[in-house]
Order: sequence, then structure tokens, then C-alpha cells
Amino acid sequence: MEFALNKIDKHWDNNRSLNQHMNDLKRKVMELNGVKEDIDSRMKVELQPRKKLKREVQIWLENVERINGEVQNLNERIGESSTLTRGFHADDVLKRIREVEELIQFCRQQDYQVKGTKVCMEEIWKCLMDDEVGKIGVWGMGGVGKTSIMKLINNQLLQEREKFDIVIWITAPKEMSIAKLQKAIASQIKVTFCGDECETRRARMLFETLSWKSRFVVIFDDIWEAVSLEKLGIPEPSTGIKLVLKTKKRKLKKWGR
Repeated sequence: MEFALNKIDKHWDNNRSLNQHMNDLKRKVMELNGVKEDIDSRMKVELQPRKKLKREVQIWLENVERINGEVQNLNERIGESSTLTRGFHADDVLKRIREVEELIQFCRQQDYQVKGTKVCMEEIWKCLMDDEVGKIGVWGMGGVGKTSIMKLINNQLLQEREKFDIVIWITAPKEMSIAKLQKAIASQIKVTFCGDECETRRARMLFETLSWKSRFVVIFDDIWEAVSLEKLGIPEPSTGIKLVLKTKKRKLKKWGR
């Protein structure tokens, strides 16, 4: 009789413990899905059309969908279990709790990177708004998010039109040359070359057009070497004129005349 009572007490403890673990799992899943919603909202704002997600983020989202399905299935199986068999699901519940905690922890680590990106953006924006700063260098090895940061800065500049008359984004060609850079700039400020102009003539045409604009920004994406602004036809940075260089090379020879 005593043995039977002990067995019943054990099942009762298992059920009570299982209920507590299930409540804990449900709370953590709610937290996880809240993080997912935040990431979904962030991606809608930050991702360019047709731009692919980073593989690790894509895998994370797939794992969130998987864990949601598994938790729902586990909840149904527990609901269909008898009082004596419910406790057998305890290990499955604890396993799901650990998996959900790992997924949440991954996002917390990613959030540190997001905060780092935010700090970097704020610093670049502060320099853009400072009339005493003419040239801004954004350096970092490949894959650290330089282009994403600069596209966000570019989008913000385009939205706040009162800050600058024009924002020019130039992606440096693989085989960089003055002529290619001049044509890229011309296409953005509505300057038309006939095709037979010399480098100096093209530079003068660009310089004259840009000189009519009191405030503008030129962003060079993925630049590898210094280029003469005079040869390009870009006025030297001064009050209202900003030059932003995004590069993988920590040291570039001095840009200027």
C-alpha cells in the first residue's frame, strides 16, 4: 500500500513539474516570437528589394518556425496523454526549453551587432551634419556591414532633402579609372557627355554643375585607391560639401587635389 502511494505521489509530482515546465516553455516561446516579429519589422525597413537574407538569419527564422511546430505538436500529445503517462514528456519539454533559450541567446548576440551598427551610423551622421568635417572614411574588413550602414545613411539623406541638395552614390568599378568614375557621377547629376570630351573637359563640366549646388554629398562605395578630386571634377570638400569613402583598405593616400 505504501509502495502504491509512493508511485501515485511520484506521478503527481511529475505532472505538477511538467505543468510548470510547460508554462515556462510557453513563456519563452512567446518571447522568441516577439523577437521574431521585431526582426521581421526590421527587415522590412532595412532590406532592399530582392536582397537575400544572411544565411545565418535565414536558418534562425527556419528554426523558429520549426520549434513553433514542435511545441504545438508536443502540447497536443501531452493533452492527449493520460495522467499516468503525461510525466514521460518531461524530457521533451526540457529539450525544447533549451532550444528556445539558444535561439533567444543568438538574437541577443546579434542585437549587440545591431547596437554597434547604430552607434556607427550615429557617428557618421554626426560628421555629415558637422560643417567642419569635409571628408569621412568608413573602413572595415569585408562582411562587417559597411555597405548596409552606408545604404541606410544614403536612404536617410534622401528622405531628409533639406539637409543636402543632392546625394551621389558611386560604386567604384572593378577596373577603376577617372573616365568611368566621371561617367558614373555624370549620370547622377544629369550631365551628358558627347563621347569625345577629354578627361579635363569632363572634369570641368562636372565641376561647373556641382558648383551650383551649395550642399551635396558624394559617397564612394568600395574604393581601393585615392583619386584626384580635381581630375574627377569634384569641388574640394568644404562647408556643405561632403566626401564619404567606404573602403576595405585601412590607409589610403590622401584624397584631394
